[in-house]
Amino acid sequence: MQALLAPILAGGAGAAAAGAGVAATAAAITPMTLALGAIGPIAQGMSAMNQAKSAKEQAKVNSFIGVTRARQTDTAAREGLNSELSNVRAVLSANGQRPNVGTMGIFDELRASRETARRVGFNNEMQGAAGYKAQAGSIKPGMGLASGLIKAGPSLFDLYQWGKS
Repeated sequence: MQALLAPILAGGAGAAAAGAGVAATAAAITPMTLALGAIGPIAQGMSAMNQAKSAKEQAKVNSFIGVTRARQTDTAAREGLNSELSNVRAVLSANGQRPNVGTMGIFDELRASRETARRVGFNNEMQGAAGYKAQAGSIKPGMGLASGLIKAGPSLFDLYQWGKS
């Protein structure tokens, strides 16, 4: 910097030459400054896009986990019902009771109540999974990059105008 300023401070012909050097340096700095002004918003847009991609992928994973939990809930409820019915059959058999209208009524009532609980549990899990699926569908990663490009627009336009002149 001192080398650039010394001829200017000394005055005379050296000052004119140094002034041209400073103008060349300023001319070189201008496109760099304009380009750096555009890079910041673009980088922020790319960061926002990557965060949105990550959030979208996480929502898809959560949706898959929700569907898996719904299936597990359904299977566990069915196995629990089968276990309860086999226990009731074993108790009735141990008491010497044969299958009849009364015992079948007990089985039907137990099945109906457990089926309702199973369906409610399954549907609750599926509703949560559907919420995550909808969330994944609403996330648009490209919008973050578009936002960064829009914010960088003035700097890019200035750089273009500088290049034309």
